[in-house]
Amino acid sequence: MSLRKFQTGDVVVVTDKISKWAQSQHKVKPGMVGTVVSYSSYGSYYNVKLENGQNINEKSNVFEKGKPKSSIEMFVEQIEKAVAKIEATKAFIAETKSKIAFMQEVGSDQFDENEFKAYHTLTIIEQSDMSKIEKAKAIAALIAGK
Repeated sequence: MSLRKFQTGDVVVVTDKISKWAQSQHKVKPGMVGTVVSYSSYGSYYNVKLENGQNINEKSNVFEKGKPKSSIEMFVEQIEKAVAKIEATKAFIAETKSKIAFMQEVGSDQFDENEFKAYHTLTIIEQSDMSKIEKAKAIAALIAGK
């Protein structure tokens, strides 16, 4: 007997693990609520009737048990994801500007990652306002490629 994640009648919420194909094919979005109609032990698929009337047949990892997220919670999640993308983009821009400044200072048209890391390491070491541990962490992050 297999152990099932959901039982018939359970209320489930679609997660963001649902494929883009399934989203477009079934007009389903993460956060939609449904009720488990049946279970297929072959491949552990659940047949779920969604609030929009659609029936979808998906694996258990596409669903979460429990109450649906409110619109506010979903908006907050979207904002948090957008802010994370903005921060990643800002970090990319800062790193790329740093690489350009390095290339301009050494007068090179070709970027050399090892030279850049060595140069940046020396720049970190020369900063007198940083403690040894701060310098060590900055150099370690540079070596790790972060």
